[in-house]
Amino acid sequence: MLIVQKFHSIHEIDPEFIPNIEVLLQEDVASFATLVQRHDGAPNGDVFTYFLFFGPTQNAPIGFCQLCLKSIPSKDILPWWRKLKFWDKDHLHWKQATWQVGDGSNGLCVFDPRFARSGKEKVQELIREYEARPDIMAHELYCLKGLQDYTFSKERETKWSKEAYVLEPLAKAFKTYQDYLQSLEADVRNDIKASWKDLHQKGKIEMGDYPTPHETPKTLPIPREQLEIWEKWGAQVLTFEKDLQVLGCLLVLKGKNGNVFFEPFPFEPEGESLVSDELYTQYALLKFFEMPDARKCHLMKFGSKLVFEEKEDLKFFQAQGFQLKTVVRQFQSDLKELTHPL
Repeated sequence: MLIVQKFHSIHEIDPEFIPNIEVLLQEDVASFATLVQRHDGAPNGDVFTYFLFFGPTQNAPIGFCQLCLKSIPSKDILPWWRKLKFWDKDHLHWKQATWQVGDGSNGLCVFDPRFARSGKEKVQELIREYEARPDIMAHELYCLKGLQDYTFSKERETKWSKEAYVLEPLAKAFKTYQDYLQSLEADVRNDIKASWKDLHQKGKIEMGDYPTPHETPKTLPIPREQLEIWEKWGAQVLTFEKDLQVLGCLLVLKGKNGNVFFEPFPFEPEGESLVSDELYTQYALLKFFEMPDARKCHLMKFGSKLVFEEKEDLKFFQAQGFQLKTVVRQFQSDLKELTHPL
């Protein structure tokens, strides 16, 4: 029997629970600060509920789930004849319930594997509970295909479903970067080596490795306020530099249990870049294999996992050893006018 504790703001969560939440979400975010940033940066009308799950003998959370209630803009979607009933104000309070943890790339919940079954049952109960609310007219679930088979209580008039492909982290299966390169297909390996050679010999581009954001060159085109945030996160910064200019950088964040998160920031004009997209990935991997405690390399964009609508778009990363997982977005609405999630 699991115990559920609800929090209606991420700032209400007891600080003593944060280390355990970070362990549960170790493959989703580098730290709890990422969740706080997403919460604080959400649209004003979004209302969050965070669910922590506890086992019968555990004082620390063994599961985490997240819900966002979004206001449905009824004035924009209702036909004119439905607006004639000016005395009926119910539509002003209509909401969509979206179940997803973080950016949704890992589905709608995470649990300690020992409590996966009971956790699934409890989350399904919560979904049913919110489905029964008369003010919630639409429901959206982010589910990992083959792992999270949550369902709706009924088939509604309007429904929609879509699959997306999430880039999985690269596990450290080799001791060195050179060993990793040798594991790739010959043509891919040769292209990467040629790119490194051109970078150094033709481009005369240097690579920087800065332990803290405050140590980066003054020419780094990142606002000082953002560097202060990176500093609080304990970030490292990798750079590509030429003639005292920073052509691009990589944000490096160390998470729990050897999970390392890399996010590229290219600064060169599109079509005129000296540093290829491939080398941002390879510089991340080069650094990853140099870190003795690193176990998994995660690539990010805009603070979230890389997500693609077509499998073809993943070939660039698959050729470099990465794998994918599938997330299914399921949506149902009691309003025929609302055909897609907000």
